[in-house]
Formats: sequence, C-alpha cells, structure tokens
Amino acid sequence: MKLTVLGSGAGLPSKERKTQSIVLDLIPEINAYFLIDAGEALQHQLLLTNIKPRKINHVFITHLHGDHIYGLPGFLSSRAFQGGNDRPLHLYGPKGIKEWLELTFHISGTSLNYPLFIHEIGDGMKLEVEGYTVQVRLLEHPVDSYLFVFEEPDKEGSLDAAKLKEIGIKPGPIYAEIKNSKTFVHENITYRTSDFLGPVTLGKKIAIHGDTRLIKDDEYKKLIENSDVVIHEATFLDYENEKAHEFGHSEIHEVMELFSTLNIDTTIFTHISNRYDETFIKGIKQTLPTNVWIAEDFFSFEVK
Repeated sequence: MKLTVLGSGAGLPSKERKTQSIVLDLIPEINAYFLIDAGEALQHQLLLTNIKPRKINHVFITHLHGDHIYGLPGFLSSRAFQGGNDRPLHLYGPKGIKEWLELTFHISGTSLNYPLFIHEIGDGMKLEVEGYTVQVRLLEHPVDSYLFVFEEPDKEGSLDAAKLKEIGIKPGPIYAEIKNSKTFVHENITYRTSDFLGPVTLGKKIAIHGDTRLIKDDEYKKLIENSDVVIHEATFLDYENEKAHEFGHSEIHEVMELFSTLNIDTTIFTHISNRYDETFIKGIKQTLPTNVWIAEDFFSFEVK
C-alpha cells in the first residue's frame, strides 16, 4: 500500500504545487487504485507517473470546491480512451456531484464507454469498497467537506508448520485443508485450527481529510485514533490560527499539537497555500518530528 500526493497546493496553484489529488495505491492488494479528489491538473500529473487511469476504479471526492473537482470531468472522459472501456468506475462524493457531472457531460456532449456509478455520501456513512471499510465523517468548512477513513481487513495468521509437525502431520495438501477449516481431526483427536496459526496481522488504517477547521471532539479523535497515516490540510503554516478558523481551514502547529495526544504513526500535511515560498516551507520542515511530513507534488509514502 502506497500513498502518492499528485497535487499538494491549496485553492490557487503555483509553479511548484498543483491543486489537490491523492492516489492510494492498492495494486499489490486488489490490483486497483483509489483516487481522492481531482484537482484541475490531475491528468497532467498522472502522465508523469506510472499510475494507469484504467485501474482507478474508485474515486472519492471530499467536497465540491473547484481545487478538488475541476480535473474530474476531464479525467473521467480521458479514462474512456485509456483502457477504461467497459471497466466500471464508482464515484463517491457530496450531494450535488451527480447533478454537476451530468450537466457538464450534457452541455459538453461527453459520453463514456464504461459504466459510471455515482454515490452521494453523508455524515456517518460506512461504505464497503473492494473489501475495505470506508467511514465518512463531516468536517467543518463553508461547504460540506468530508473525511474518509480507509480500513483494511485484518489478515489471519499464517499456518504454523512446526506445530503441525509436532502432532505428526507432515507438509502436503492437507495443510491447505486445515487452513481453510475451523477444526480438523488427526488420529481421532479434534484440534482447533486457530491454535495452529500465527498472530493476526492488523489491517492498515488511512485517514484522508478534505478542507476543514481543526476538530477536537471525542468522536472525531476516536475515528482517527490508531491510524497508520493521517493526511490533513495545512493551508496556514505560520500560527495564523484565528485566520485559519475564520476561513474554514487549519494551521499546521495547532493540528500537530492535537495529533501528539493521539496514537498516529505518520502525519502528512497537504493543501499548502501559495502565500508561502518553498524556502519558508523548507524551514518549517526542518522543525518537524520524524513522523510528520509536508507533502510536495509527487510526494510518495509506503505504508509499512
């Protein structure tokens, strides 16, 4: 599992930063990508990677501000001619996303050669997507903006061959039969398969925010607690807490202070305002803990 930030900028793009798009690479797990948001330079950014548009089968839109959706119609149209024909795509986004796309396609005369399923989301929804659970939480922004929490299922432990040999079962096809059963019988004794399995591997948990003020309620903290990676916006970087709150955004130091009280392995900040030059951002980076990152375009993180 890998995360790639294709666009790391806020509302106005800069020469260094395009607007918001993030890819969750699940090729090793399910041979597909999840796309979160679709800023206007999405297609150009994809061309500079090895990501195949035809394998983006699920798109999640956090909110309907332009820096998060203006690349969506072009991407959906181009996918039709990039091996996406007959490959269904599911789109999840706030109320209004269906009307906007249908109107855009109608006026532009756009048709797709694959099924597009549009699911409008709401606060508290729990989605089941390709074996992953996706929890949806409404954030605090001038328009409805959402947090998506992606949770991978836990993986059953491996069969302990040494333990099986101890009771006299030699390696062979029977091992697969045992692994796929709850109990098994050997020499008239019934055993529980779970006693012959290694420890469970916990599934990964990734929390990706849309634009938002800092949220501090217990329900929210419980939702993102124990995440392997949290991606959060940091439109403001220089202690402008009141200004951030006024405009429905967050300030990086305030978010870090909250997250330091939670069990979060890695934090990645994105949605960086173009008011800060890269020299200033570099200075901020040098003060961060080792598990906190400020993303730039094409920033990639392997979720171990």
